[in-house]
Amino acid sequence: MNMSEHTPTPFSFAEVKPYEVVDSLAELHGPDHGGLELPVELAWGGRTEFDLEDEYDRTAVYKIVLEEGTKQHLRELVNGRLLTAIWNQMRPARPVRALWEKHFPQLRAAA
Repeated sequence: MNMSEHTPTPFSFAEVKPYEVVDSLAELHGPDHGGLELPVELAWGGRTEFDLEDEYDRTAVYKIVLEEGTKQHLRELVNGRLLTAIWNQMRPARPVRALWEKHFPQLRAAA
């Protein structure tokens, strides 16, 4: 086999992990203000409570849910309007950003 046929090794787990995405931003009915408590299956890093009024907390909790959540988590915890509003401030894993921007070009336009 020559080198041009070799598939490059992924840089990280984030590049091979399967991520979920909803069919429509309208499905995302999570809160857009106040507190948001993550279920233990998403909050394995320790912190479970986030304040959606705080810029750091908003982007941190949405990053966690987009990277770790199922479609059900996404629908219950993420708000489509708020996600669009903060998309340019978020720094999800590259494959997550690419996946969501592929499905929702309006996010790419917002950034």
